[in-house]
Amino acid sequence: MDSTNHNIGCSLDYLRTIPGILKIIELLCDILGTILAGAAPVYDSTAGNRSFYLFVSILALIITFVLLILGLLNVHNVVLRGRWPIIELCWCLFICLFYFIAGIVIAVVGKYHGAYGAAAFFGFAAMIVYGADAFFQFRTYRGDSSSPPPQQYAPDISAPQRPPPTY
Repeated sequence: MDSTNHNIGCSLDYLRTIPGILKIIELLCDILGTILAGAAPVYDSTAGNRSFYLFVSILALIITFVLLILGLLNVHNVVLRGRWPIIELCWCLFICLFYFIAGIVIAVVGKYHGAYGAAAFFGFAAMIVYGADAFFQFRTYRGDSSSPPPQQYAPDISAPQRPPPTY
């Protein structure tokens, strides 16, 4: 995406960036986990586990969908420009932790029905994808790690120097 574009408008190029691709994968994991946990039969001993997993997956589905729409509308380059990566980083870390807990909770009742085991798989897959998204948001927040940090107290001698004046 062009970083000089500072207007709110539909930008489908966001879907080709790493955050856009990760958000689509996150949504797929959220949807599949929600469907599997919601379609599994409810037993007396699985009701609480299922409810917590559904809470986490539906919360992740809603917030991630909103973040995807905001990314498609280019809001992240207009509003809170310097703070947007840290907001998404906090969200990704939060939901990564919750998916870890929900994946364990739903995997415990996987012995009752195979759909719970499959939901646990997609919960852990979502946790990994949100973790990867958090990593890339952290790199965005810290700046490009491939370039060396600028020196604070010494002049940058690697920059091109002005030619001497000709008289």
